Amino acid sequence: MENNNLAAVLTDGVYRGYTLDRFQLEAIGYVEQNMSLLVSAPTGTGKTLIADYVIERCHNRGERAIYTAPIKALSNQKYKEFKRLLGEENVGILTGDVVINADAPIVIMTTEIFRNLLHQSPGRLDGVTYTIFDEIHYIDDLERGSVWEESLIFMPPGMRFVGLSATIPNVMQLAGWIESVLKKPVKVVRHHKRAVPLIHHLFEQGLGFCTFKQVEKRYRRLAHRLGHPASGRLGGDVEPTTHMDLLRQLNRSYLPCLFFTFSRRRCEVYARQLAEGQNFLNEKQRNEVYAVIESQLDRYGTEGGPRLKDLTGLLLKGIGYHHAGLLPVAKDIVEELFERKLIYVLYCTETFAVGLNFPCRTVCFDAMTKWDGYNFRPLTNREYFQIAGRAGRRGIDREGCVIALVDMTTFNPEEFPSRKEEEVEPLQSRFALTYNSVLNLTANYTEDEIADILVLNFATYQTDEKRERLEKTKESLLKVREELAGCEFMATERCPILWDKKERRLRQLQKRLAKRMAEQQLEGIKSLRQRITRLERELEGKVGDCPPEMIKECRAALREYRSATVQLERLDQELAGLAPPDIYLQEYLEKKALLVALDYIRDDKLTARGEFSSRLNGQELMVTELFFRGVFHDWPESELVALAVSLDYEPRKGEGRQVQHAFDDSQVRRLFNFLRQMEETYLGYSTVKFHVQLADAAYRWSEGASFQEILSGLQVDEGDLVYAFRRAIDILRQVRNAAGDDPFLRVKMQNCIRRVDRNEVSLLL
Repeated sequence: MENNNLAAVLTDGVYRGYTLDRFQLEAIGYVEQNMSLLVSAPTGTGKTLIADYVIERCHNRGERAIYTAPIKALSNQKYKEFKRLLGEENVGILTGDVVINADAPIVIMTTEIFRNLLHQSPGRLDGVTYTIFDEIHYIDDLERGSVWEESLIFMPPGMRFVGLSATIPNVMQLAGWIESVLKKPVKVVRHHKRAVPLIHHLFEQGLGFCTFKQVEKRYRRLAHRLGHPASGRLGGDVEPTTHMDLLRQLNRSYLPCLFFTFSRRRCEVYARQLAEGQNFLNEKQRNEVYAVIESQLDRYGTEGGPRLKDLTGLLLKGIGYHHAGLLPVAKDIVEELFERKLIYVLYCTETFAVGLNFPCRTVCFDAMTKWDGYNFRPLTNREYFQIAGRAGRRGIDREGCVIALVDMTTFNPEEFPSRKEEEVEPLQSRFALTYNSVLNLTANYTEDEIADILVLNFATYQTDEKRERLEKTKESLLKVREELAGCEFMATERCPILWDKKERRLRQLQKRLAKRMAEQQLEGIKSLRQRITRLERELEGKVGDCPPEMIKECRAALREYRSATVQLERLDQELAGLAPPDIYLQEYLEKKALLVALDYIRDDKLTARGEFSSRLNGQELMVTELFFRGVFHDWPESELVALAVSLDYEPRKGEGRQVQHAFDDSQVRRLFNFLRQMEETYLGYSTVKFHVQLADAAYRWSEGASFQEILSGLQVDEGDLVYAFRRAIDILRQVRNAAGDDPFLRVKMQNCIRRVDRNEVSLLL
């Protein structure tokens, strides 16, 4: 890192050659006061400079610091950056499948690893003065949000934190919760102005660049002409708008462009379609592309796989694609070329928008809906701005251009996000207890302490705040209604005003029935008779004896009184729908009961099974039971590799079922069925996984087959295969570490890891 005089940053307002904005200086000022803080600012405004300052400050003072990130790509990027700036010996990385210099003063790690250290090895965090939570809005992530909450709940008292996030509407609520947990102040730094303003457009081939109102008007006109209802998709009855229609309207001044599509296949197809008639590069630039490709292939020691050959032809025209299905070497090539401004149009999925710093002139969307693993849904405003925020390069562009393509064949006005930054959704807690959490709580705390801990989460805080707000509103409404109440009969069945209305309504219905009978219109007569009978029964009682002057007063107040009553009923429903205060204690007790039944907990102490499982993170039950059945000791190494890949793999849609011969899966299948049945009995749902689609490929890879050989016949993307293999490395490493002092198993697990962690599967950092 440049030899900055950090003490001068606040006075000079310059850090690492950047003139700092007021919010950055404000944040650095709080760091100098050794405060914890949350920073909420739009994408691309330079939040990471604050993290860099904290890291450098800790390094210069001989203190330790941790940088956590939600995705491994971001962790890897920050590791390379800090290693270059601080020196290789001062920086480490810990991500589950990668462990380098883990006891360095500055360590980059995934948030999951940090949370695990807090539970299992808190001593390894001694001397850490600051922990940085990058992308802290991931606390709202459905599957992983709990990790951030537990990390904050169990953070040691002497440790401070810096939370960095894109715009959070309820940042004060989040800060209030963290203050209540840590019992110390949390400063909030908010910045709303983008470094480069965004200009938002829609594009439809019949309208060109347009507004949502214009699109809506055209949609209604087309729907009317085609006889469609005024909602839903028009389908193939109208002319589609394609990415090519949009790109034809963009001249060079709008490039480079990130074109986001929520389908890997469309990324590739669109790039090929554009390359058929476009070439953005001259001969000198093409030679630069060749040089980058050769350099990366030499670095990885690989040919890059079949997809890279297809990709190379596109890259030589300044066109590319990027998604999670690519090999690491292909991703690195694409990312380096984009940074060097040698890619003019890059088709990518949303993973390219998370954390990684790749600004551009223009961001395009090919759709405003995405598949979330369960169904298609509209983008949230937060997702939209997370991606849109890549538009506009600081110091280069006066404004960033964001264009959403509207295809009338799939457009539905009800599924379109507002795209208003002031309507970005607030963060919601996704707190849930894992088996690992239950075991570590049981091991480290008393029952009373656990009950106290389980109400510290953000979900309970939000529920309590909402309950308090609703109760106050209810109290106010009750007072209003009490002031409006004229007498004891008001708004009841005996109220003279309502009685009079019912009598008038009864007479109207009786006249209508008599008329229909006279004209022999039999349709609807049964319904009329039922309504008349119901009213006659209601009028069988006795009307309240109210003086005329009271009726007059009540008549004026009745509408407001009834409105208040309806609102109170809704409030009661909302209050009844809130999660009970002990919901997480109940979840803990249910999972604990299951763990007792499986003999992981006995007399409130962890058994050997429980101790082993408490050191695992993910698929704890399957891995523990396999270990105690001797599988990891007895099976050959290549079979264990195939098994590890099968334990936490989630096949993508359309992969199909692969026949596997890597190992006899009958024992594992019986165990899987047993655990699934136990979970459904105790919890009502199951979390265990076992999918053997990649078992044979993993076995052959561990036996030395080439990557091209194992890809043959697989219906899986190269990048997904690498990810599955690296997840297997993580599982094998967890087993090795959880086994403690078993030298035989440690060596065996290390051999298994070595069989997997080679060539295309290795990560180069």
